[in-house]
Amino acid sequence: MSVLTQGAQEGFTDQVIINYNDLTETVSGTAETVSCFTIPKDCIIESVAYSLAEEFSGGSISSLNIIIGDDDNADGFIEANSVLTGATPISSAVNSGAYYNDLTTANTVNGKVYDNTATKIVSIVFTPASDALTALTAGKLIIKATIIDLSTEI
Repeated sequence: MSVLTQGAQEGFTDQVIINYNDLTETVSGTAETVSCFTIPKDCIIESVAYSLAEEFSGGSISSLNIIIGDDDNADGFIEANSVLTGATPISSAVNSGAYYNDLTTANTVNGKVYDNTATKIVSIVFTPASDALTALTAGKLIIKATIIDLSTEI
């Protein structure tokens, strides 16, 4: 897994790339949670997106879904999407989770403010069916976020 903090030229402040070989769960059908970003105190996460740079495949995995969230809500940023070849993969998504949608009207919430002192993490959960994640032989996911530190003076 590679982590990069990038400039604002793309509208995002942080990026993580997860390759198939970053996934280490060996038990068939068992989900794996991968930490993406540490959330600083007094910030807002305005957006979270992913792009499927290479569809995941390998072994006898019959489905592979992802969700992206934080310690409070596992799919708060991105709701469940397939990323497996042959299982109607969703190539990209942005702000589709509960922090951006009240489940009746899209885009009714504008992200999440973190004003606590406890450290929280943005994580992605990979949930396979029929085989273990270590059976994967291909796949690359790019996750981007806009994290704004509210305590920084301009």
